[in-house]
Amino acid sequence: MRRIYGYVRIRFPGQDADNPIITMREMQVPEKDIFIDRQEQYDDSYIEYQKLLQRLKADDLLYIKSLNDLGTDYQEIGQQWRTLTKVKRADVVVLDMPQLDTRRGKTQFDTLVADIVQSMLEYAPDAERSARKRRQLEGIAQAKRRGVQFGRPELPLPENFLQVYQSWRRKEVNGEKAAQMCHMSKANFYKKAREQKAQEESCN
Repeated sequence: MRRIYGYVRIRFPGQDADNPIITMREMQVPEKDIFIDRQEQYDDSYIEYQKLLQRLKADDLLYIKSLNDLGTDYQEIGQQWRTLTKVKRADVVVLDMPQLDTRRGKTQFDTLVADIVQSMLEYAPDAERSARKRRQLEGIAQAKRRGVQFGRPELPLPENFLQVYQSWRRKEVNGEKAAQMCHMSKANFYKKAREQKAQEESCN
């Protein structure tokens, strides 16, 4: 026989638990089958949720107030949704999103709503990361157009750089010695030397 359960997650001190509990009663969830986790500052073990999972059987019905009651991010919510609908094979109704009712569209061969929600939750983190990266790139591009410089500012060239550079071009000193004379790393000296050479060629 199908059992009906309710799950409520209280996320912060002072959050009103009465309204969701009243809602569970209105959905005919027996008092003893309403599981409530009160998230403490340093405790995210959700003991009551684990007890619920132990009792939940295939074809049981679970009411939750919100998808957020299943986790703190899309990945965790997706994992728990899969556990409930695929591993436990229970029906889930999300009360603040009535369209998320896995009893709808269910046939002998599929679980339409559950699969759609699972796909959405798996897609959401990638979409969120892509959107965040796109916003960052757009912000950087706008900042560059305003003249904002990114990264560590380059140190000014040593006063003797051009003199040493010319000596290096004439092969009077090698790169290692030239870098030492300018108090630069060898790689940085070569980099600045290439830039200087390109600048000179562009002026010719």
